[in-house]
Amino acid sequence: MDERFSRLRGFIDIYGEDLYFFNLIENTFRKYAEIYGFEEIKLPILERTELFVRGIGEGSDIVRKEMFSFKDRGNRDVTMRPEGTASVVRAFLENNLLNDPKYHKLFYIGAMFRAERPQAGRLRQFHQAGVEWFGSDSPLVDFENISMLWYILKELGISDKVDFIVNSVGCDKCTPNYKSYLTSFFDEHYDKFCEDCKERRNKNILRIFDCKNPSCQNTLKNAPKIKETLCDNCKYHLDTLTDMMSKDKIPFSIEDNLVRGLDYYTRNVFEVRYKGIGAQNAIAGGGRYNNLVSEFGGPSIPAFGFAIGIERTIITLKENIELPKKMSVALCSVSSKETNFSLEIAKILRKEKIVTHVLSHIGNLSKQMKVANKLGVKFAVIVGEEEFREKKVSLKDMETGKQNTVPIENLIDKLNNKGLE
Repeated sequence: MDERFSRLRGFIDIYGEDLYFFNLIENTFRKYAEIYGFEEIKLPILERTELFVRGIGEGSDIVRKEMFSFKDRGNRDVTMRPEGTASVVRAFLENNLLNDPKYHKLFYIGAMFRAERPQAGRLRQFHQAGVEWFGSDSPLVDFENISMLWYILKELGISDKVDFIVNSVGCDKCTPNYKSYLTSFFDEHYDKFCEDCKERRNKNILRIFDCKNPSCQNTLKNAPKIKETLCDNCKYHLDTLTDMMSKDKIPFSIEDNLVRGLDYYTRNVFEVRYKGIGAQNAIAGGGRYNNLVSEFGGPSIPAFGFAIGIERTIITLKENIELPKKMSVALCSVSSKETNFSLEIAKILRKEKIVTHVLSHIGNLSKQMKVANKLGVKFAVIVGEEEFREKKVSLKDMETGKQNTVPIENLIDKLNNKGLE
C-alpha cells in the first residue's frame, strides 16, 4: 500500500475481536444507563475552543498540550472535543433541558480526540461512554453513579480486577486553604519540581499531582494532604459516599493525591484502575462538578458524572474473556446447478440466526472448502446433484472431519446438537 494513504499515528481501525468487545462495552453501558434512568444525547465532535478552555481549565494538561485546535473558515477557534462533560453542559443549557426533569440525567457514547503521544491504552482518537447527572448535591447521587459503573464492570466480568480510588478535592470554602498550604510547600521545594509543575503552580496548583516526573512524585509524598483541610460538608460527602460503597461491597481505597486531570471537579472524585495495562491503567473516572453549569452562564446547578474509556477497557476484556464461538456454516455447491437449492437452505439457516456463508461463487468444491476452513466455520453444508435430488445435504464437521448425509428437515436439529454421530 502507498504510505501516502496510511492512517495517521494514534488513529486506529476497529474490527474483529476489538470490535466485538467494543460493542459489548457499548451495549452493556447503554443497558445500565437506561435502567438507571439516563437519556441519551449525541454531541457534535467540533466545539468552540473556549468551551474546553473554560470548562476543563487553562492549567490542565489537556488544554495546555493535548487539544486538536485550529481556525475554521470563519476564523473561529474550534477544537475537536477532548472529553464529553463540557459539551453535555453546553447542550444542557443551550437546549434549555434544565426545565425538563427527563433530561437531568444524560448519557453519551462517542469519539474523543487528544494530541497525546500514542502508546498502549492512549490514542489520539479514542472513545468514551459517560453519564452526567444534574440537579442534586446529595452524595446519594455520587453513589448511584459509581454503583451503576460497578454493575457494568461486574457484567463485563472484570470487577474483581479493578480498584476504585476515591478522594475529595474540596469545595469553594475549603479548597482555597489547601491550595495556599500546597503553594507554600511548593515554594519551599521549588528547585525539586520540573518546569511543567512550575507552570502549573501559577495556573492551578492542584495540577502538580498530575505530573509523572519521578522527582516531582517523590517530593509530593511529603506534601500537605487535602483531607486535613476539608470542611465539614465535604467530609460528610466523602464519608457518606465511602460508607455507601462499603455497604454495597464495592472495593475502594482513598488516595490523598487523586485530583483528576480536569479543573471543574469539586468534592468527591474517583478513578477505576485496572491492575494489568501499565501506566495507562485508569479505565474510568469522574466526580462532582458543582460550579460548571454556572460558569457557562447557567444557574447554580450541582452535577456529577463519569466516563469509561472504551479502548482501555477492551484491553482488560481481551486479557480476561475468550470470544464466544458462534454457530457458523459454509454452504458449498458441487456445481452451479445447486446454487438455487443452496440459497433456499441459507434462508432456513439464517432464519435460525445461524451465521451462514454461501460459497457457491468461489469456484469448484475444493476451493470452496479451503475458504470454509479459513473462515473457521463449525460445519460445511455440501450440496451436490444427489443431495439436490433427494432433498438432503452432506454435513461435515470441520473440527473432527466427520461427514454424514442429513435430510433437510433434520439439518437444524443436527446443528443444534453440535456434532455428528
